[in-house]
Amino acid sequence: MSIFILSCGVFEPELNKILIEIKEEKIFDEDIDVKYLPFGLHSNLDKLKSEIVTNLDKVKESKIILLYGNKCHYKFYDFLKNYDNVITFDDANCMELIIKDSKNKKSIIDDKNLYITPGWVLKFDELNNFINAVDMYDIRQQYGQYENIIIGDTKVCNITDDMIFNLFEKIQVPIDVEDVDINNFKNKIINALKKAL
Repeated sequence: MSIFILSCGVFEPELNKILIEIKEEKIFDEDIDVKYLPFGLHSNLDKLKSEIVTNLDKVKESKIILLYGNKCHYKFYDFLKNYDNVITFDDANCMELIIKDSKNKKSIIDDKNLYITPGWVLKFDELNNFINAVDMYDIRQQYGQYENIIIGDTKVCNITDDMIFNLFEKIQVPIDVEDVDINNFKNKIINALKKAL
């Protein structure tokens, strides 16, 4: 049996690391195939739906783990109802998927802080291609509503001072880095894989 993970590209750094660990630890014997969709599709809901449905239709023979937050599209469950082979997550977005565990029920979504993952930092320009930012002022307006940007550092890449400065130059919002235990995310992926088997 094969398992297919259809994932937002924002998860690529963490998921690649976790899947290597899962293979090395011999947690599952099954083949796990992954396809990453471009990060930023959530900024165009019609395109997000179209890309997800098109890809789901191509892999009907496999169990599919859909690695998106359940709030990435407000009609997720409507257009997924015909896919009984799809496994989804209860978390609202990428940061909740990566840092929220079963003990911490509090949402990390708030109006003052934007929590982002290392994938956001690495793929920031890719995201802005999707939001059709006209120039740097347009990008800054997108993020100007926040008082802080908080990077949840999962240690999958080295978040350097240059990377932080480069991001700050683009958005002009103070940036903080907080350590995050990647095992929260790993356990969610393992549980999803168990459901797929």
